[in-house]
Amino acid sequence: MLRDLERRLRAVEAARPRRFELWISRGDGTFRGPRGEQMTRKKAEALGRATGTFQHFVNKTDARL
Repeated sequence: MLRDLERRLRAVEAARPRRFELWISRGDGTFRGPRGEQMTRKKAEALGRATGTFQHFVNKTDARL
């Protein structure tokens, strides 16, 4: 189910490149970004500020909703 949700949200992301990014928790303290990169949330947020994108971070609790 999580993979299906991720696939659908990535489709939204692709429709509006560089405006919206979905970051998925890997469960080990890192997040996977839209281009496959892995980094901590703090580093990802800094990258988002630098590029002017809106980011949404999904963790295990969010994924259950």
